[in-house]
Amino acid sequence: MTINVGRVGMVPINLIDVDESRAREVFGDLNGLEENMKESGLITPLAMLDTHNGRFKLLAGERRYTVLLKNEVPEIPARIFDQELTILEMKIIEKAENFFRKDFEHWELDKLTLDIHRMQEELHGKVTTPGPGSTGWTMTDTGKMLGGMAKGTVSAAIKRAELREACPEAFTDCKTAADADRVIKKMDEAIIKQVIAKQIEVKNENFSGTALSKLASSYIIKNCFEGIKEIPSGVFHLVEIDPPYAIDLMAAKRTEGESQYQREDYNEIDKSIYMNGDPKGTWKGMNKLFKECYRVMNDHSWLLCWFAPEPWMDSIYRSLTENGFETTRLCPIWTKPSGQTKRPEMHLPNAYEMFFYAWKGRPAIARQRSGNVFDYSPVPAQQKAHPTERPIGMMKDIYETFAFPGSRILIPCAGSGNGIIAAYQAGMTAIGFDLSKGYRDSFLVKANSLG
Repeated sequence: MTINVGRVGMVPINLIDVDESRAREVFGDLNGLEENMKESGLITPLAMLDTHNGRFKLLAGERRYTVLLKNEVPEIPARIFDQELTILEMKIIEKAENFFRKDFEHWELDKLTLDIHRMQEELHGKVTTPGPGSTGWTMTDTGKMLGGMAKGTVSAAIKRAELREACPEAFTDCKTAADADRVIKKMDEAIIKQVIAKQIEVKNENFSGTALSKLASSYIIKNCFEGIKEIPSGVFHLVEIDPPYAIDLMAAKRTEGESQYQREDYNEIDKSIYMNGDPKGTWKGMNKLFKECYRVMNDHSWLLCWFAPEPWMDSIYRSLTENGFETTRLCPIWTKPSGQTKRPEMHLPNAYEMFFYAWKGRPAIARQRSGNVFDYSPVPAQQKAHPTERPIGMMKDIYETFAFPGSRILIPCAGSGNGIIAAYQAGMTAIGFDLSKGYRDSFLVKANSLG
């Protein structure tokens, strides 16, 4: 497609006319623009229409024209168009010449690329049948118009701009185009997993009774407080709770460079309601959760509860004992190869997590260990589907320590679903509750890949 880019030349400033109908009423910081132009020069030519009567009509660049006129610059470099343009064509030119401004944010350039591409499609039509002889405006055409930008670069900019239009909140913390691309990659992965999960569900309907079918039915989309109410008393031999820690995890992840986990489907819990719950909300509190878990547990059974030692160790300990459990402050520990801290000038990196093990009645440990330390590397960040995902191998090790083959396990906060998979691999059965269908989709894809 032939793209009208005009010709570049010098135009005497006294031969330029500014159409009053397009004159800007608000020019912004002209003093700042003047200082910038004096320092860096005129980076982008103004756009003019040659009226062929010895004069030129200004199409784009009115702020720069005003500064140059004030400083009595005799001639101005311009991109000159020789034919009368439609209103849409003039808008395109104004957008295009703005593209080369150096003070634009990355997202502004993305939006500008999208705007230009859409207007050119409106002017020339969209490509209906790609291939030789096709008509209509393409991303390749947009790239040529914007200084030889590659088609892939144009496509990526348009995709970022379109998704930012659709869900701006997802890009709030993106400082660069690369940050936005990482957010989009997560979105794409979620869509792919959703499609695969649906296919797995259909397959399970046709082949009920398979291991995958049983795993799929074990991950239940429901508020855990509501789900536990429906369970009869005395059913489970082991309960493993990995609740939100109420420590503003998303802020911690951002500090630790894991901004890809700024997900709205991760349920953060406010500190003020962590123990006693929100009467009007979905989170009913750790006290109520322990009480309900005690009810559905067997007469001689274990409860494991992960927690943030700072600030919850004393609160969790008291709540366990007040709801009928016995426990010990000598907690098992998951140690990691390296730690992290938000305040390295004051705090050593934390390289471990803890869980209470509490008991109802007098259960027996299934497999004695040489110590209470579980030394496992975390799931690599790029492989995580959930921000607090724990290694399947470690969860299998923990379950086999406290429960015997054939045991029934309850996982109130299923999250990634790795606990359900670990229980299956250990010859046990488990059910888990979670509110996010996205996490369940990821769980199904993972379970399917494990055979």
